Amino acid sequence: MAKDLERLLSDRARLRGTGGVVGGLSRRHDEAIPLHYGYPYPDSYPLEDLSRAAAQSILEDGPEAINYGGAELAEVFEGLVLDRLAVRGIACDSDRVLITSGSSQAINLVCSVFVDIGDKVLVEAPSYMGGLNSFRNFGAEMIPVEGDALGIRTEELGAMLADWRARGETMPKILYSITNFNNPSGCTTCAPRRGELLELAREYGFLILEDDAYGELRFEGEDIPCLGASDEDGSVIHVGSMSKILAPGVRLGWAVATPEIIRRLNVHKADGGTSPLARTVVGGYLQETDLDARLETLREGYRVRRDAALEALEAYMPDGCSWTRPEGGYFVWLTVPAGLDSDDMLEEMAEEGVKPLSGRQFYCDGRGAENFRISYSYPDPEDIRRGIEIMARVIRRRLEG
Repeated sequence: MAKDLERLLSDRARLRGTGGVVGGLSRRHDEAIPLHYGYPYPDSYPLEDLSRAAAQSILEDGPEAINYGGAELAEVFEGLVLDRLAVRGIACDSDRVLITSGSSQAINLVCSVFVDIGDKVLVEAPSYMGGLNSFRNFGAEMIPVEGDALGIRTEELGAMLADWRARGETMPKILYSITNFNNPSGCTTCAPRRGELLELAREYGFLILEDDAYGELRFEGEDIPCLGASDEDGSVIHVGSMSKILAPGVRLGWAVATPEIIRRLNVHKADGGTSPLARTVVGGYLQETDLDARLETLREGYRVRRDAALEALEAYMPDGCSWTRPEGGYFVWLTVPAGLDSDDMLEEMAEEGVKPLSGRQFYCDGRGAENFRISYSYPDPEDIRRGIEIMARVIRRRLEG
């Protein structure tokens, strides 16, 4: 059978091969400061409250809590998501929302419904490696659209689309963007460009897949309405998650779109239903929790960590380095002088006690050699400072050597 495996593979599996993520590190150096984790900081997990909610909600709902479909509290979770979306400016009914196993499943469902092998998909550059891998797995032709401190450069995007139309080329189906506190850059799409993205989607007939995983974690500056809140004609599929505001392990997320799109996504969601147990426990937890107060605590925790990262970058990085200044979320994007290669420095940095991520993981076209993603979300502030000092030491040695 093993020798016939290639014959049995799907076209998508054959196209994708067995290649892993570029720029990874082995499990050695597990004691190194983890600036690669995009995780909430350990003290942020509400362990006691979740434990109490689990015991109480499971006992209340009995066997139905762990049966297919779940029981009453599992259904309560969807209503609480609708309430949260309303706070974000997205007023909708249940026919416009699909509960998923994290936002990753939502992104994969969008790919399953809309992406055939060879279809054009526009992806913000740089962008979340998980999203890029989903599009790779479905055989999309990913076209990078450049971003800067204000988000996607809509003027350049508009010129590219107009040129394609003039030459009779096939238009893209989807544009993927993390509009709030982009992973990995930390940058946020400004309000004028958000409006221009919606206009381009209407004019050229593509969907915008808005990944809003970090949208509620703004700790500086003014909120900007998400694309899902400004969409008037069904151009946006908005996805979100409990991973960053509660815990990644609960694996609960959602997609918001027109009823027709939600129905089509649901047809492809062949999983027997998003974990009734997780929805029951989290539904019970949210009923008893002041989520706004929790979010304020999280924002302050991330602001302190962001400040520690920025102070350390300013204090230690050699001339020629630059970095972003996020107003929320988890990440700073470091750019080192031309000629250096972040992949080549990862092992040396790990040997000396710190693990960032190489920028190459966040582009679809092989770029990113001169970038590192620094995640300040997980370590404590002192470890963040020490980790960045180590990174700076390695970078300086490479520049001098």
